[in-house]
Amino acid sequence: MAFRISFFHTPKHRVFDYKPLYWDPKKEELEERVQKTRSLVAAQKKNENKPYVPGSTIRGSFSKSHEVKRRYPARQKLIRSVVIISLVIIMLAAVYFSQSFSYFFRLF
Repeated sequence: MAFRISFFHTPKHRVFDYKPLYWDPKKEELEERVQKTRSLVAAQKKNENKPYVPGSTIRGSFSKSHEVKRRYPARQKLIRSVVIISLVIIMLAAVYFSQSFSYFFRLF
C-alpha cells in the first residue's frame, strides 16, 4: 500500500449508472384508446338524460353570431373616433409648440 502525496485534489472516477426502462408502444397506444373511449362513454351518459331534439344545436346559433357581429362595429367606431381625436390633439400641440419655439428662437 503506497501513500500518495498530492498537492491537488484528484477527483474519483465517475460511474455511469444506466437503468434501462422497457417501453411498449402497443401498450401505450391501447391505454390511450381506452382513455378516449372512456371519456366518450362518459360524455354520452351525461347527454342521455336530455331527450334528443332535432335542430336543437342549430337553433339560436345564427342569432347569437349576429349579436356578436353587431357588437364589435360599435367598439371599432369608438376606437376609431378616439384615434382621430388624439391625432387632432397631437397636430394642434405640434403647431402650438412650433410657433412657441419659433418665437423663443427669435428672442435669442
